[in-house]
This record gives sequence, structure tokens and C-alpha cells, in this order.
Amino acid sequence: MSWIAGIGMVVVALLLMWAFSALFISLAAGLIVCAILWLPVRLWRRKQLMREREQNPALDWQQAAQQHPSMHYLLTLLVIWAGCAAGMATFLLLPRSLYSPDMLTLASGIACAIALGALVNTTGNVLSTRKSAQQAAQTREAWGLAASFLGFISMPLMMFASPHAAGWMVLREELRGYDSTQLHIPLKIDDAEHRQALLTLVQPLLEQGSQVFSHRASSRSGSSYTLRAALPARYRFQAGVLELRLGGLMDEAQLQRHLQALVAVVDNESIDGLQLAYAQCQPSAQGLARQRFLGQGSQRMQALQQCVHRRQIALNAALPLLKGNLQQIEFGWDVFRPWLSWPRWQAVDLPEDEDGLLKLDSLR
Repeated sequence: MSWIAGIGMVVVALLLMWAFSALFISLAAGLIVCAILWLPVRLWRRKQLMREREQNPALDWQQAAQQHPSMHYLLTLLVIWAGCAAGMATFLLLPRSLYSPDMLTLASGIACAIALGALVNTTGNVLSTRKSAQQAAQTREAWGLAASFLGFISMPLMMFASPHAAGWMVLREELRGYDSTQLHIPLKIDDAEHRQALLTLVQPLLEQGSQVFSHRASSRSGSSYTLRAALPARYRFQAGVLELRLGGLMDEAQLQRHLQALVAVVDNESIDGLQLAYAQCQPSAQGLARQRFLGQGSQRMQALQQCVHRRQIALNAALPLLKGNLQQIEFGWDVFRPWLSWPRWQAVDLPEDEDGLLKLDSLR
């Protein structure tokens, strides 16, 4: 019967490795980074001990090898933190099919526990360098126990305090890069007043161009709920040109509607704020079909009227500054990684509450 139990344990181990393969891969990547970075630290410490032995031939090698300076402990802490960062980055860069979004929260909790435990343990080691051998041992033991305890409780706390699964999905997209619709709108007069007017004009485009990620989760009682987070559209002014990067690829019909409104302003056509506001407040065809399917026709009309009224007031002040002041608009798409770009991009302000995100998702 022992061989049956052995086969069962192997099967269970293989299943766990398959289920948590992304976690194991990221842990291995973090350990490899730590091992590589630890080599120069170890070499530096060894050379330091050799110099001390040359100056003092009677030096006890084993005792000296166990008593490290504060710099050694600080460098060790940096190595561990670099390993945690590398492991977390590896986890985010792995194919999405290897893990569920819920595991992103688990991985962040493990990384936080290791990083915090290393910080507390390093603090104890640094404090022990100025004490006698017996007191130093007691200090390291006490701080090591505190590191284990704080690392243990920080993991569930981090899982609750860190971004939820949908938030980690947004961070993953920003790290990996995503297909994004891009627009370039040149200004003839580039000053603060005209920049603000142009931002007022493209505000609906930025809001509707942001993408809402959702993840359905289950509670302990068995009920389900939906987590949402927004991948914002971004903009920046560079050399008199407003550059836009949307949070994904915008629907073709919806994009053309916004472009037609912008081209009307570029060509200085006789378009008033009401016409432009109505064109900008229209949701996408998918959002309109979803609202009709859910029987939200009256709510949609009310929201449309409020949007048109609000946009008309803002556009009546912005259009006199922009008519005839915009040049030819260029648009296309590319793979966008906001953290690699310089100058930095500014994210559009978006609602963070559940109702605001749900409303934002209905526009796309």
C-alpha cells in the first residue's frame, strides 16, 4: 500500500505544480536574481575579510565571518528586495492563461511578506553590530522572531490593502503594454488657455477611450460580486501637439464620430456647442445595445440629456478659442507602454466608485 500512497503524493504534487505554476516560476525568477546579485556582495565581504586578516594574522576567521558590518546587512536587504521585485514582475509578464487574476493578489501578499520580514530582520542585524556578542545574539533572535511574525500577518493584510484582482489586471496591462488608439492634435497657438480649451474638447474622447476591467469573484457565503478598475486614457503636450493614447482600441464607429466632431472644429465649420455635445455624449453601439437589452432606455435618455447639458456649457466657452486654431489631426494605433515613455503621460481623471466605473463602462 505504500507505493499507492507514494503515487498519490506525486500526483498531488504535480497537480499543485500545475495549478500554481506561475507562482513557482516567479519564485524561481526571484531566487535567481537574488543569487546573481548576492555574488558581488559575497565577493566584497570576502575581500574585506582578507584585508582584515592581513592586518591582524591572529584574527579568528570563523568568528569574523559571522560578524558582519552594517553595510553587509543593508546590501543583503537590497538584494532580497530586488528579488521580490523581479519575481513580481515575472509573474505579471507571464501568459495570462497560466493563472487567474485572484493569484495576482496572492503573489503580492507573498512578496510583501518577504520584503517586510527582510526589513525587520535587517534592522535587528544592524542594531546588533554595536553590542557585545551575547547581546547581539539576543537582539538578532528577538528581531528575527518579530520579522517572522510581521511577515506572517502582513501577507493577509497586503492582500486586502493592495489593489484587488481587477486593479492588478490594469497594472499588468500597463507593464506588458497594450494596443492603443493614438491621436495627435496640433495647436497653432500653444499656451495654457488654448491647451485647457483643447482638453475640454477631447474630455469625452478620453473618458470613453478608457477601458474598464472587471473580474467576477465569490465571497465565503457563496455569493458573487464584480470587481472593476479602469485603464485610463492618457495625454501629454509636446512641441505644441496634444498626444492621446486611449486605454485600448476604440470601436471604429465611435472613433469616427469623435473624429468628425474634431475635424469640424479644425475646418472652422459652423457647428455649435449643442451639436458637438450631442455627438460626443453618444455611447458606442455595443453600449447602446447592452442598455436596450437590459431595459435601461429611460435611464439612458436621462443620462444623455444631463451629459449634453453639461458638455454644451463647457464647449460654449472652449469653441471660440479652438475654431481655426487646430491643425490636421493624425490617428492610428500602436502598442503602448506608459511607464517607458518620456515625457511622462498624464492619466485622465476617472471615477473610482463602483457606480462611476459602471457608468463609464456603459459608454464604451
